[in-house]
Amino acid sequence: MRIEKKDINVFLALWIKSDPELWGELRDIQIKLLLQRIVKEMSFAQMAAEHKVEERQIRLIFQAILKRIELGLGKEVAMYLAKLNNMLEHKNTMTIVTDFNQIFLN
Repeated sequence: MRIEKKDINVFLALWIKSDPELWGELRDIQIKLLLQRIVKEMSFAQMAAEHKVEERQIRLIFQAILKRIELGLGKEVAMYLAKLNNMLEHKNTMTIVTDFNQIFLN
């Protein structure tokens, strides 16, 4: 059985919005950042532009969110969210492919 990414995002959004333990651990802005990054798949640059802060600050805040989740909800949940974050990070990385075997001399 293959689960669509859209369905996973719906599940994650419902979990984030309705889990009382998560709401007990995080502030409203931290919940919003978690939703933007994991569910809406926004890049850190987009999040920084929206919140008018540096990208480095957003990255640090997101790492703090993952640490709070690890301490409050468990290491497994934090590891899964970190894995999703890493997948998004690699997805947003642009690669340039070149073929160095084709060199044209004029």
